[in-house]
Amino acid sequence: MSSWTQSSRVYASAWTTPALRAIFDDAPRTAAWLEILAVLAETQGEAGLIPKPEAGQVAKACRGIAVDDTFLDEVARGYRESGHSTVGLIQAVQKRCPGDSGEWFYYGATVQDLTDTWLMIALGKARALFEADLGKLEAALADLARSHRDTVMAGRTHGQQGLPITFGFKVAGWLCEILRHRQRLDELSSRMDVGQLCGGVGSLSSLGSDGLSIQRSFCERLGLAPPATSWTVSRDQFAEWANVLVLVSATADRIGHEVYNLQRSELAEVSEGFIDGTVGSITMPHKRNPETAEHLGSLSRVVRANAQIVNESLVHDHERDGRSWKTEWHAIPELTMSGGKALELLLQMVENLAIHEDHMQANLEASKGYTLSEAVMLALAARIGKQSAHKLVYETAMRAHEQGALLKDAVLAESAIMAHFSAEEIDALFDYANHTGSCGQLVDAVLKAGRE
Repeated sequence: MSSWTQSSRVYASAWTTPALRAIFDDAPRTAAWLEILAVLAETQGEAGLIPKPEAGQVAKACRGIAVDDTFLDEVARGYRESGHSTVGLIQAVQKRCPGDSGEWFYYGATVQDLTDTWLMIALGKARALFEADLGKLEAALADLARSHRDTVMAGRTHGQQGLPITFGFKVAGWLCEILRHRQRLDELSSRMDVGQLCGGVGSLSSLGSDGLSIQRSFCERLGLAPPATSWTVSRDQFAEWANVLVLVSATADRIGHEVYNLQRSELAEVSEGFIDGTVGSITMPHKRNPETAEHLGSLSRVVRANAQIVNESLVHDHERDGRSWKTEWHAIPELTMSGGKALELLLQMVENLAIHEDHMQANLEASKGYTLSEAVMLALAARIGKQSAHKLVYETAMRAHEQGALLKDAVLAESAIMAHFSAEEIDALFDYANHTGSCGQLVDAVLKAGRE
């Protein structure tokens, strides 16, 4: 029986992507471990730490193993019987090494040397997928911001209509976050892609007098940099990765939550693109629920919760502490797969987002012009002073509220205001498109930053 999430045959598609499962599932992970151990044997054989002919036989055996259910069951049985993370693997591979060559398999390395090295390789592959999706998302958001640079809608604060903005301005805010996330991932890469081959306490004592040379060759063959020193108890790189994904997935959640709210029946200003056959409710056939927007929140919560586990791993005892780094085996793959799925869904939602400009305009009109009280007050302030203008517009607006009248009608009926304006000037003041401030210019600035 599998879990409901990443390992489920039924539900996994909601919690991870095929590309990420191809990195973190049992079979690809074990195959990657075998390749790392093949490289270890070859490196040690060339350095004379283990016999070179046997090293070649070990490497060939590792690469010749079909990591199928039979092999994985054998490894799992060895783990259950020994209680050790890799004894089952060692026993299974040793059986497949010719002659006595299996005696030199996994020589001088610890579990953490293997798992940390693999996890850096795995996260490098995951990072490439994230960077590609962020690039596509940046392009999709840029198109959306450009297309709706001047599409007027209500800007809301505290859940209430405030002042007019444009939808492109809202999207530009989303785009800015994506640009920063791409920068964060780029900066993070300089602190990752580091191998681990340091032995039991990090001193490389099991690698002989040429330990540093063996370590360097081992890491470089795997496309990793050798560490400046052992990082068996220094987990800041993984914590940084986890917390960057918290930021990335939180942006996905924020955009999803905004779509969730704007798609509400009472607003209906945007909506997820509808796909024929999608069922919103098994009891209410009419429903078109914001399923993607909601699920972005679920995925983001999984990322945040697992990132906290990784943060707990920052504090270790002495030179090794299994309580800390073994929790990463659960938390890092899960938060990475959930974060990757969030990006995939966010891109899908943005690319198919339906924008209902008529509803945006209708919702502005439903405010009866009160969102333009600031514009009226400022125009009047230029003629009679700010404090006097505020008092006069406030009193006019309050009376209009009580009467259920449009603010424009109330202003036109107020002689103390109309003494300073013509009817044509009032018409211009109550055109929402004239009061979006610098929204268009801000969109242009963000698009320019993206291009640069």
